[in-house]
Amino acid sequence: MGNRNKFIIFASPFVGKRQVDVLKTSIMIRNFTQSVIFILVFFMGFLIAPVNTSGQGCDVPTGLHTTNISNFSSTLNWGLDTSVHHYRLRYKHLGSASWSFEHNATGISHDVLGLLQDTIYIWQAKAFCSPGTSPSSAWSVVDTFATENFILDCNSTPNGTAFIDSCGNCVGGNTGNSPCISFTPAVTVSLSNTECSALADILFTTSQDPNEPDIGSTIFQSDSGSFHLVGLATDDTIGYSTIIAGGGYLNVNTTLMVDFIIVLNEKISVKAVDDSTGQIYGTFTIENNPSGGVLIVASSPPDYNNVTSGNSQAIFLNNIFVNPGAGSLLFTSTINSEVGDQDVQTFPFTISCLSLDCNGDVNGTAFIDSCGNCVGGNTGDVACIPFSPSVSVSLSNTDCDSLSDLTISVSQDANEPDMSTSLFVSDVGSFDIVNMSVGDTVGSAVMIANGGLSTFNTSLVVTTIISSNQAVIQSQDINTGLVLGSFTISNLNPGINIWAQTVPDGNNVTSGNSQTVTFYNIFVNPGAGSLLFTSTI
Repeated sequence: MGNRNKFIIFASPFVGKRQVDVLKTSIMIRNFTQSVIFILVFFMGFLIAPVNTSGQGCDVPTGLHTTNISNFSSTLNWGLDTSVHHYRLRYKHLGSASWSFEHNATGISHDVLGLLQDTIYIWQAKAFCSPGTSPSSAWSVVDTFATENFILDCNSTPNGTAFIDSCGNCVGGNTGNSPCISFTPAVTVSLSNTECSALADILFTTSQDPNEPDIGSTIFQSDSGSFHLVGLATDDTIGYSTIIAGGGYLNVNTTLMVDFIIVLNEKISVKAVDDSTGQIYGTFTIENNPSGGVLIVASSPPDYNNVTSGNSQAIFLNNIFVNPGAGSLLFTSTINSEVGDQDVQTFPFTISCLSLDCNGDVNGTAFIDSCGNCVGGNTGDVACIPFSPSVSVSLSNTDCDSLSDLTISVSQDANEPDMSTSLFVSDVGSFDIVNMSVGDTVGSAVMIANGGLSTFNTSLVVTTIISSNQAVIQSQDINTGLVLGSFTISNLNPGINIWAQTVPDGNNVTSGNSQTVTFYNIFVNPGAGSLLFTSTI
């Protein structure tokens, strides 16, 4: 208790016994005084700076025991003490020189993790009555437990049921994952037409069920046909695609555009651009295979797992595939999974050089008739019949050298070829042209057309007198004044000539027509004898 002064007493013959006693008493008083002073100073120091002592206000934890022991973990338990704010735990495997601590444990239990399997551990608990580090109890008695040595599954769960599936993933047990199923992607290939040498739309689709291995790469190829890539440039649109992934979590519509030209007119890179965001969701190449047919190659971007949640994709290439000639066309899909599976499927087509009739109908029955028109089939038109117009000529009298009315009638049945030109001649007789003037009405005509649906009454009016032997006559509608046609009359000396050209009506077949033309009192009969009229239509 502090430093003490030591005194050595020497006996002297000159000092009596009483003196010695007095000296001893003085020394004792001095030592006692120093001791009292030291105790007072120590006690005051203790009051000013108290020192933690064990067991003041907190009881040592009791009831230590261990539950839920596994290979790498255990639950440490102790008895309930409502006056304790928190506990400090320490543990170590038997033979270790250092402890591991768990601070601020509460309640009556605490889990410790990261233990060594098949190992003996000891542990203790200390109670704290307040949030700080004092007052506290002493460490409890030591409790002992040993970790287990259970067999671990692939998820490191002792005695667990997780296992490695065919895709190489740890599934089942406590993983929350299901094992992958067989790699059986569904694939379709379709063409918009199978006509030989024709441009066709082509559609490729692939889909997978949940838990199939992910697709790593996809190849579509044909044994014939080609892609029409001539004239394509960067960012040209060539089709569209629909992408569904993540079991439906991702569902986007994209436009397929030329990313860049790899080989002019032979191979291009295609990008799928999201219609809403402009994001590129993938690229693939299409090309004309040098050995024949076409080739489409696509690789799936990595998604950090090798199993799908369910997906589908449709690729539509618009009017870009050229069908081969007549015969068979075979498409083959080769799809590889990320874990090494391969699925091969084939899609045969029969390409036919279909017969088109003159109306453009496949295997239709329309045909070119003798008038050069496409009739029958789906045209709604009937084939023309032989050209056989009916013609008649009459005179109002047959007196020699007298003026007479001349009437000429021509008619046709429906579907006869239209008349183009008409020529009427006589071997004798003449027209009284010398007595005509421009504007004279020299006759009339009745025209029935469109199978009887249209009737026109006209006046024959002199419009031009070329000479004393030739004049031009117009047929003018008596109601509207419209000119419906004109013809030329001439004297051949002997005989007469009437020449007319039909106004084009946009087709070369009639629906049925008739015309009756009468010249009033302008034909001069010849002398006695025969008179012959000839029509050439």
